[in-house]
Amino acid sequence: MPPSSPHRQLRSHPLEATTDWPTPLADELASTERGFPSDVRMHKLFTPPVYPGAVPRQAILDRVLQDDSLRVTVLQGPAGHGKSTTLQQIKTAHEARGWRTAWLTLDDADNDPRRFESHLVAVMSLLHGRAASPGASRSGTGDAPRDLADWMLDTLSGRITPASIFIDEFQALRNEALLRFFRSVLARLPANAHVFIGSRTLPEIGLATLMVNRVASVVRADDLRFTPDEVTQFFADSASLQVSAGEVDAIYRRTEGWPAGVQLFRLALVSPEVRMALDGADDHGPRELAEYLADNVMSLQSPRMQEFLLKTSLLQRLSAPLCTAVTGFEDAQELLVRLERSGLFLRALDSDNRWFRYHGLFSTYLAETLQRNGPEALRQVHEKAAQWCLAHELPEEAIHHALCCRNFPLAASTLTDWSSQLVAGAELITLERWHDRLPFHEVAQRPALVIRAAYALMFLRRRPKLRPLLELMAPQAGGGDIVPTTHPDLCRAMSFLLVDDDMAAAADTVERAGVVQRELEGFPAFELGAAANVLALGKVAGGDFEGARQALALARAHLGRGGGSFVGGYTAAITGSNLLVQGRLQEALAHLRDENAQEAPLDTSVAGAALAACHMFALYEANDLATLESLAHRFQREISESVTLDFIAAAHIAISRMHEARGRSDEAVAALDELERIGHTSPWQRLVAVSEWERVRRALAGREIERAMALAMRIAPDSRDDAPHWIHLAEDVEGSGYGWIRLAIARHDHADAAQRIARERARQTGRVYREIKLSVLEALLQQRMGARNAAHRCLRKALQLGRRGRYVRCLLDEGDGVIELLREAYQNLLQGHEPGGGSGTNPDRDYIELLLEASGTDLGRQAAGNALTEALSEREKEMLRFLLDGTTNREIAGRLFVSENTVKFHLKNIYSKLGVGNRLQAINTARALRLID
Repeated sequence: MPPSSPHRQLRSHPLEATTDWPTPLADELASTERGFPSDVRMHKLFTPPVYPGAVPRQAILDRVLQDDSLRVTVLQGPAGHGKSTTLQQIKTAHEARGWRTAWLTLDDADNDPRRFESHLVAVMSLLHGRAASPGASRSGTGDAPRDLADWMLDTLSGRITPASIFIDEFQALRNEALLRFFRSVLARLPANAHVFIGSRTLPEIGLATLMVNRVASVVRADDLRFTPDEVTQFFADSASLQVSAGEVDAIYRRTEGWPAGVQLFRLALVSPEVRMALDGADDHGPRELAEYLADNVMSLQSPRMQEFLLKTSLLQRLSAPLCTAVTGFEDAQELLVRLERSGLFLRALDSDNRWFRYHGLFSTYLAETLQRNGPEALRQVHEKAAQWCLAHELPEEAIHHALCCRNFPLAASTLTDWSSQLVAGAELITLERWHDRLPFHEVAQRPALVIRAAYALMFLRRRPKLRPLLELMAPQAGGGDIVPTTHPDLCRAMSFLLVDDDMAAAADTVERAGVVQRELEGFPAFELGAAANVLALGKVAGGDFEGARQALALARAHLGRGGGSFVGGYTAAITGSNLLVQGRLQEALAHLRDENAQEAPLDTSVAGAALAACHMFALYEANDLATLESLAHRFQREISESVTLDFIAAAHIAISRMHEARGRSDEAVAALDELERIGHTSPWQRLVAVSEWERVRRALAGREIERAMALAMRIAPDSRDDAPHWIHLAEDVEGSGYGWIRLAIARHDHADAAQRIARERARQTGRVYREIKLSVLEALLQQRMGARNAAHRCLRKALQLGRRGRYVRCLLDEGDGVIELLREAYQNLLQGHEPGGGSGTNPDRDYIELLLEASGTDLGRQAAGNALTEALSEREKEMLRFLLDGTTNREIAGRLFVSENTVKFHLKNIYSKLGVGNRLQAINTARALRLID
């Protein structure tokens, strides 16, 4: 959500007013009273009212209400098929049964995840009768943060009273992340919840699988058509028309039961011409029939009402003051209420009859009729609507109408004022959508819009769209005055980092600008926070960890001054990486868990992806592969589309190695293929190199030495590496430094390996994580040379460095040689051959046990031979079978129709009863106890 600010800002989503006329301020107050954030549009949560004469769709009601196994019902049909009315009747039937219900009407703006989340949280609040928040309840220590899907499922599962959610106009949703969200939720809905969807097209929400599993049903257009009996009943309730049975039959034949056509006939039968035409041939298709009937309905209205209908048809929403501004009619409220009560395809959007909307079919007809009066008529309506919306702080509607009347300067200036709020609030897709509709020259004339659009497009990785904006900001293009509030170099510095992968230039530009220490608010604070993050990344790469900490503290301070909520996601990710490379893994994990718990659950397209990427690599190093896999399922695609190269590399290497550790070689290679693809398409050569060096490591692990050498020889060196003291996070994870050392050891070129280890150590001090890996490689070198004592001295150094953070994978990933040394060290400790061994205690012992257990080594314990501390339940035995098959937590949740947190709860119980700490140990112990085959 956009941060609070002492400055007055435009509001993108007004709420329904409680004063005489709707105003954004009154709307915001109404929202606060309901416990909803200020960008929730209350009319989207309003159920269409029940109108007199509506035909009960009893056959459809019986079909969807009598089968308790159904959890998802989709009503699919073109406009005018009565989807909304039927959904409303189903909702009323559920409420009569005592169910809790909530309604949401989608529109194009909901393709922005930030906006969608606000409205979905509001829906869940309505189901509970109190405010709900995805951040209010998070999983415990060690678990992955719950995404919006898991939170929603857990919330629904915890209900005693059944609940149903009604989502109308679903065809407006096109964002793939949101469609994946629905696929995830609908596949795992609990038995006490039902989701009803109205859509003009069949939504891509996994319907085929749901229908095969007999938990979903589709009510199609033919099912939504009125039956002859329903048409008869519809006209029977309109006694004043006195429609004969023959006329009803003719209407049914003409409309084929199309609800909108039947309704239009009811309105048009007042005309003698329409009645007489019923005896004629049926030569109209649905569109022609609608136009013919609408023409007759319009001819029955007074000239004044016709003018009102035509001019207001271009409005997305109608209120009396807006209609007055467009038409000049002071009695607009009276006219709106009269139209709504007459059933003339106008429905209320609130219980106070303050906002209305035309049915799409009728508004299209009216707009086309107005267009025939000439383009000037349309232009005037849109111009007046744009000016009214702008004056009443409705920027999105103002931009829409300004574009429609080709008043591009007004649209561009409105977007300029609104853009700071959009960027700071992470509504980047919304900014991109409106930016794309503006002529480029209008954007170019507004320096503030140039830079704000550039930030949005950078974070969304829209490179082709971004380049022209960056050219405008170049010094030779006169970009020196482009940002009146801060400094022109800040955005350029961000582009150096996120587009050109030039960390040195980015950090140097920020420091040279000398503005990061300033105290500003609003959008300038966002810029300064982002710049401080760039500075922190440079400090981490340069080994100045205290300087990085100070820069990150500045970033958080700017965030606190209204600098944009999603900037904090990057700040948190950089903080985590700063801790991780210093050897403080447990602190990094605790920090990342806490920050993840505060992130917006659907914020996966920008900072959420960076935060998740850092978290995933930390989880991998801690050997928490289950939690890592859970995050990978949620974030891998978004990470691939994010903008921070080093976090992309760290996440994909973690995912690949996680699959490798779990015996999934094909999936491991696929993760590397994806990493290489991103590197080539970006283009980021450094990313390509990371993926190729990981392939070298895999080849060496498979003892394919010549193949590994051939792979290494084809990797292009980084020609820009003119600052050898700089070490990026991706290079800490994998790269040429480690790769050439491993190759030298494998080829028995011991002198070269020793020189390379010394050279890597000399590059930078204080990088504990890197020193652990170099010490392990040195131990392997000494082992190959037959110097066992020297090998164990190097291993002890790695253990001493890794023990505090309890690093696991950076030791185990170097293969069997390390496992052999760890076994020897452990035996020496048990036999008292090492300092602190025997009857005393050695701080390395627990750590070595942790490492050997993680490797699957049997430490000679008798746990597998002991009886269970408590018998396993049938569900826990079922879980064990899933573990044996290598099924992920998410897959288990989908098959059992539970949330991932429920799966984790059962697994923890299983581990406790078996006396084990991870999946591999659980499988081995269960087999030893003959609990599974």
